[in-house]
Amino acid sequence: MNEFRWFRDHYSENVERMFAAVGDLYAEYWDDFFHFAIFEQEGEDRAEAFRRTHQRYVAALNIQAGDSILELACGRGGFADFIAAETGAWVLGIDLSPAQLCHARRHDRPNLRFLRHDIMKVDLLGEGTFDAVAFMDADIYLPDKQEALERIGRVMRPGARLLLIAWCKQPGLSVIQEEMVLEPFMRFWGVPGIETAPTYRHHFRQAELRLIEEIDLNEQVRPNWDFGYDRAIEAVRDAPKAIAAKIPGQAAHHGRGRNPADKGAIPRRALHQGRLRRGLSGRHLFPGAAQCHHPLIWVVSLVMGL
Repeated sequence: MNEFRWFRDHYSENVERMFAAVGDLYAEYWDDFFHFAIFEQEGEDRAEAFRRTHQRYVAALNIQAGDSILELACGRGGFADFIAAETGAWVLGIDLSPAQLCHARRHDRPNLRFLRHDIMKVDLLGEGTFDAVAFMDADIYLPDKQEALERIGRVMRPGARLLLIAWCKQPGLSVIQEEMVLEPFMRFWGVPGIETAPTYRHHFRQAELRLIEEIDLNEQVRPNWDFGYDRAIEAVRDAPKAIAAKIPGQAAHHGRGRNPADKGAIPRRALHQGRLRRGLSGRHLFPGAAQCHHPLIWVVSLVMGL
């Protein structure tokens, strides 16, 4: 598809534009952390889930005081700040988005810094520089996953660990599943391609990275999909009010000519798409795929070492 080729060939521009456009909205309706929390029990508080998720990731990376840590696609810097505060390690967060980094730099610690830098050029930061690397929920935007992993491997010291929280598609999808379910998601978020877990394992071997641990997180991250859909609906409902509030005289006219009960209602097309996406996660259409709300995406925790 031409648009996916464009996302790949212009990935830096694509990422910058997207997060400049939606970053603040995403933070308002989702969180300052642009990744998923791991939930261990039903009804668990979301803030507590994030706190324990971050503790779990720090433990997986085996971070010690004084270590040099790199977070790739650090976004607004929340996890990088957590590492710096909790471990005493020296932390560098890199991201392509100036808009995201503007928020990240609110975190002010002597052992924490942020830099605008491209993951596809991460090896320019210096070979054998870092004791641990974290890369969460952003691999899908990379134009060449194997090349990226090879470059990441170069900046890791002997014995260093890489934590990759990857969004993987299921192996063996049909053309209809790809075109009707997966590609609309990719097109909406500017995603050039999504790998399968077996393909990632091949990439690790090519990059001479040893797989230490692989965990299927789908059941534990499922509440994030629920929360995301609910908040997206809320954002759609709030949009007309926000626009009216910014335009003098519009607030009084908002909803004129419509049934008062429909004020702020979601457009019918959006409602239909919401029903469609939720329906497609059913086992009758995709057996074995109803572990998360996007039926074809697996969220996998991968810990690698040199």
